[in-house]
Amino acid sequence: MVRQHLDLRGEGLPTVTAPSDLLRERRCLLLDFDGPICAVFAGTASRTVAIRLVEMLDAPVPDEIAASADPLAVLRYAGQLGGERAERVERELTRLELDAVDSAEPTRHAGAVIRAVAAGYGLVAVVSNNSAASIRAYLMKHDLDSCVRGVFGRTSADLSQLKPTPFLLHAAMSHLEVVSEDCVFIGDSVADIQAAHAAHIPAIAYANKPGKAERFAPYAPAVTITDLGVILHEVKSVREKGQAR
Repeated sequence: MVRQHLDLRGEGLPTVTAPSDLLRERRCLLLDFDGPICAVFAGTASRTVAIRLVEMLDAPVPDEIAASADPLAVLRYAGQLGGERAERVERELTRLELDAVDSAEPTRHAGAVIRAVAAGYGLVAVVSNNSAASIRAYLMKHDLDSCVRGVFGRTSADLSQLKPTPFLLHAAMSHLEVVSEDCVFIGDSVADIQAAHAAHIPAIAYANKPGKAERFAPYAPAVTITDLGVILHEVKSVREKGQAR
């Protein structure tokens, strides 16, 4: 299994206590999409989307999948079934994600963080298990597309390259011509932290819901935050210090 190859503890990564310790020296900000940038299904309950995907499987499913509120969990199960079922479910999820963009709720401070990094000292890319098409649509809708140097998301029913594997993070670094020492990754799931560790990139864990900080703790993110305002403050501080030199 993929998980056996992941460095869950982030050994060899810098020990930090604040985002400033990371942002001061790292010029490339990588962000997950659903959570750190927006709530994709804010206007359509994710449980409703998951139910729709389960119906499309047209096959008996385990109780935990039938009861899941996570569309990606259903997609992963469809991937285990393989073949036409997986492709059909992935296409439908992409369609639903694209529809959801119109009512997706922007994460507080996310747009400002992206604009500040792009206008100042660094590079920005989005690395997500959501469909690349929906990410691009959201960025265009919110006038963020010119600030983001790359989108690395789901493009097919082949789920082997999605997080927690580091494939998409490596693809982002290659595209941006940077190395792990140049990067920091903001994510809001255990899979995000695992992928960051496997790519040797410090993970800033965004604990945007109660209980997440405790859930993340065993996976040793570099920093845990509950508000992107902390990141915005640090990015502006780094930018101002750079201009003062």
